[in-house]
Amino acid sequence: MHFRTGILDNRPRTRGYNRTMPAVHAMRLSQQLLPTVSSELAAELQTYDWQCARVIERGKDHTVLVAEDLAVARIPRRSDPNLDRTMRLLEDLRLPWQVPTPLSVVDGGVIQRYIPGTAHPHGSGDVAALAEIVAAFDAYDVTDLDLNVPFAQRGRFTRTMLSALDTVVPDHMAWDIAEYVHGWTDERLGAGLVHGDLAGHNMHWVDGELIGILDWDYAAVWDTALNATYLSLWHGVALEDITPVPNRAKVWSGALGLYSLADALTWDVSPAGWRRLLKKVKPRILAAHRNLHAAED
Repeated sequence: MHFRTGILDNRPRTRGYNRTMPAVHAMRLSQQLLPTVSSELAAELQTYDWQCARVIERGKDHTVLVAEDLAVARIPRRSDPNLDRTMRLLEDLRLPWQVPTPLSVVDGGVIQRYIPGTAHPHGSGDVAALAEIVAAFDAYDVTDLDLNVPFAQRGRFTRTMLSALDTVVPDHMAWDIAEYVHGWTDERLGAGLVHGDLAGHNMHWVDGELIGILDWDYAAVWDTALNATYLSLWHGVALEDITPVPNRAKVWSGALGLYSLADALTWDVSPAGWRRLLKKVKPRILAAHRNLHAAED
């Protein structure tokens, strides 16, 4: 099985977001929302200079300004019809960890709770703690939660996408993996609370303890094996150690690797870049394909 690297280098580049400092927008947002928050928070926000805030770019959707130990201003880059829904979800969630609940009404943006901590170092993690996180998501009652839909962030694998993947992934493996993950989703296999990107900077840790989980935009009722997949990819722990369905989680890991390749096919990637990417995702795709049938046992 040979994963090909001979990709054309004249594919269009993805244009980046114009990263202008949105402090003026955050200041206007905080001022107009002062009547809706507590008097103590209102007093602090009234004097806070958002030019001093730490700016975080959240993908293509939002700019986040962090006022340390005070609040977070989340400003959509364009109209976001899902922002209200996400804030309702955050108010309803009852997890063992903090979530960035809204402190204000949603009006062209929102001010959210500040959650301390930083991302866990990549490539390490306490297996018992990670297994507890997986179990908490597995057991969570999603009744009445206002969640997004599966595949909301990346979309399902399309024929066009899979045909393109055939140029770099051999033996129609991409089609086989896509057929399984689509089928599991349609059959609601393992359906439960799935965060959508349970890893890295979306999880805040303090002294080895998980404090809070951020970025719930794409949380859905989906196959909870995905939660373990994301944790394993970031922390570098064996799936067998953190989930009762490691084979299914391995298939999802391969599917996420296919998305990475599909994205790269739309970029101007050098041969060296392709070699690095394939070194990273090829083992996951091969493991996913080997585990397709075992994943349903």
